[in-house]
Amino acid sequence: MRGMMAGSVDVSSDGVVNGMIGGDVIVAPGVRAVINGMVAGDVVVERGAEVRISGMVAGRVINRGGVVEVSGMVTG
Repeated sequence: MRGMMAGSVDVSSDGVVNGMIGGDVIVAPGVRAVINGMVAGDVVVERGAEVRISGMVAGRVINRGGVVEVSGMVTG
């Protein structure tokens, strides 16, 4: 995904999120995702998901049983 989204985004398949998300990012179980952009809300990582955050999260990172690597910034 690339660009700007005004609301929340559900990531249901492996991929990269580039750009600005105006809401939350929810990563589905078993999905591998990289977040390079800015998330205005929370990032929710479901069980078995793997997420690498190298961008900025203005909210919280909520890990519900996945793997999270943060090399960016989380301010919430």
